[in-house]
Amino acid sequence: MIAAAFYPKDVILRLSDFKTNEYANLIGGNAYEPAEENPMIGFRGASRYDHPRYQAGFALECRAVKKVREEMGFTKLKLMFPFCRTLDEGRKVQAEMAEHGLQRGQDGLEICLMCEIPSNVILAEEFADIFDGFSIGSNDLTQLILGVDRDSEIVAPIFDERNAALKKMIAQVIATCRAKGRKIGICGQAPSDYPEFAQFLVEQGIDSISLNPDTVLKTTLAIAERERELAGRNSR
Repeated sequence: MIAAAFYPKDVILRLSDFKTNEYANLIGGNAYEPAEENPMIGFRGASRYDHPRYQAGFALECRAVKKVREEMGFTKLKLMFPFCRTLDEGRKVQAEMAEHGLQRGQDGLEICLMCEIPSNVILAEEFADIFDGFSIGSNDLTQLILGVDRDSEIVAPIFDERNAALKKMIAQVIATCRAKGRKIGICGQAPSDYPEFAQFLVEQGIDSISLNPDTVLKTTLAIAERERELAGRNSR
């Protein structure tokens, strides 16, 4: 329905990224999910897709995508891998997808990466060789860069997406993507909460920014103001 509503524009589908505790809370979920001490950095995202515990579920996801792209004709549907820890994991999951008839590059299929782990930033050049685009997941990236459990009330005040370490890594990965000819966006709370953070992203050359509906007008105006300033500076 979403692909149809936005056709012929691109639609990016992030593949499943429930954590074990979230699956376990579903009816009957306890019978299938392992108990983990820290599900936030446990059995989630791309790590599930070719694992025996979830292979059948991932096969269903692939079948659904294949149907939308091939039978319904919505070939503008792109895919995104969440929480992909290593290059090998990215390659393995893409190979698993190919077995289900979803081959990167075939019929224009693009596969993007959620950039939400420090390894994604550090090895951005290498990840850009096997993915077609990036989306910065600033919530998880902040948590993992600062070593802060965002579910902990005790250390919650330390969690800040405007931290200098995070901004430095975001600037780094945007620059890498631009050099490699890959589009990069961001999904996370910071641009909606802090217009100045959205302006920072514009300064770095980001391609797209996700916003909460109630902040679209305010943040768009802040972005437009910064773009005008940058355009004026560049024209001198």
